[in-house]
Amino acid sequence: MKEVNLNAFSEKLLHRYLLEVFYGISSDRRIRSDLLPPWARKKKINLVVPESGREGVRPDLELFFSDAKKLPIEVKWKSSELRKENQITYLRKNKGHLISLVGDGKSHEGITSSVIDYDHFTHWLGGNSIVLAGDSAANFGLTQGRQYWLCSPKGFEDTSTIQNYNRMRGVKKSRKGHFWAFKNHPENIRNHLRIRKGDRVIFAIVNTRKLGKEKGHWLKIEPDWPLNVLKWAEYEVSTPYSIDLNDDLSVFFEDGDPSPGERTWPHFINFNLICEGGSCKLEKRGELAMQFKNSSSPIRGGGPELISAQQYESLLSKLMIGS
Repeated sequence: MKEVNLNAFSEKLLHRYLLEVFYGISSDRRIRSDLLPPWARKKKINLVVPESGREGVRPDLELFFSDAKKLPIEVKWKSSELRKENQITYLRKNKGHLISLVGDGKSHEGITSSVIDYDHFTHWLGGNSIVLAGDSAANFGLTQGRQYWLCSPKGFEDTSTIQNYNRMRGVKKSRKGHFWAFKNHPENIRNHLRIRKGDRVIFAIVNTRKLGKEKGHWLKIEPDWPLNVLKWAEYEVSTPYSIDLNDDLSVFFEDGDPSPGERTWPHFINFNLICEGGSCKLEKRGELAMQFKNSSSPIRGGGPELISAQQYESLLSKLMIGS
């Protein structure tokens, strides 16, 4: 008789859950604190890197704190599953930590451990089940759940936004596919983790120069006000989320070569270009006034905003006519 495997989940589901917890997307401070060793509980987490690969070992997660300290983490369904000597040795050497859904095993000397709050995990799973199903289906090419996004950093001809965009276009590996990085802000990360392969994105560099309306860095939610578009492109997402500290492009958008705990633009996305256009003016921001404001704000720096298919098609039509 062949036994049916009733385990419906991969360990990477726990990785996804922990990413959202550590970035403060799906938890309160207590839930996050309880998952960390005592010495790390009051530190600010700047970056969470999955499967980074160090010294021949690939810890499931690495946490980089704003004070440059780091914490390697192994994630298991059961604590007793931490049995590989190379993993145990690496965690001991680097003051690492074990997180499991079930704490059923013996403790390892020199390795701290935590157990996931089961009720919080199941509530998170229930609340995200449709999103998770759509993410999995998109990886296999299903487009029925396709989502639409607006990314609208502010920029002018002489600012770093357009300079970085032009530099990106000049990178050899980006000739057929483009890439961009998003600012390390909780709302950016929340939306970024929900972008799927095959989603469509309108990327538009915007400003209000000579429009006689807003002053300063923040747009206002004014549907009837105009908006300059310096450059725009329509993309299809090829890789929804990537972060690789060893890649030459990992500091492409940074000022210098900061440590992982100090990086501002660490979250990358890769696109396939569909079409693009030059400068134009939107006579009205319409239904997207809020999304333009949120995405282009200084704290978001062009972060992704979810929009409807109808809003997407309407904006794309205006851009194509205006360019």
